[in-house]
Amino acid sequence: MASARNLCQHSDIDGTQCTSNDYVLCPHCQLQLCLKHLNYHQDLLRSDLYILSDNINCVRSNLNNLIFDSTNYRQELFQKLDNWYQERINSLNKIYTEKKQQLQILCLQAQIEFDTYKTKKENQLKDNLIKQLRKTFKQKQIHIDDLNEMKNKLNDIESGLDELKQLLIDVYTDDTTKDIHIVKRRCVEAAKVGRFKNIVRLNSCIINLIIRDHCRVFIYDHEFYSDKSTNFS
Repeated sequence: MASARNLCQHSDIDGTQCTSNDYVLCPHCQLQLCLKHLNYHQDLLRSDLYILSDNINCVRSNLNNLIFDSTNYRQELFQKLDNWYQERINSLNKIYTEKKQQLQILCLQAQIEFDTYKTKKENQLKDNLIKQLRKTFKQKQIHIDDLNEMKNKLNDIESGLDELKQLLIDVYTDDTTKDIHIVKRRCVEAAKVGRFKNIVRLNSCIINLIIRDHCRVFIYDHEFYSDKSTNFS
């Protein structure tokens, strides 16, 4: 006695169910299909195969036509590197110019303080100590107080000479920030005497330089442990 057959499990888009008997399990959709719809699903697979073949050919063509344009590629990269290099050079040149102007100004200020301090010590030596020494030579008796006073004056002048021999301006680099700093040591005695008068003289000496270069002047003064900026732009 023949066994009962199941119907094909294929349904159309509108939901119509196939009335034919099933034939085999379709590997495409995992449904029991009749021979007609099994061939239909096979046609769908073949259509997908053609599409896949076209895509493969397109990729193969693109791969064959793809070349490494080393010249243009390197030029583009080198251009970016050159642009970065030029920006750094311009920035460094700007910093160098500002530091050089700053150093020139501080050197002028240091020279004014140096001359002021030296003149003061020369006056102390000639108009004070040497006069007192000559006067003492003329005295019949030498008093110990006069001798000690002259020794103290001489020590003060010698200390001033040592002060003048020291480097007034120093330049040092900061390894952490990769910056360079310019520091002017303050002449103690020179800054006490005629300080503001010297600054006025300094400005009159460098005003043409400032106006020409439109720079910002930084004058370091360790007495106040800060830097004061004067914009002459």
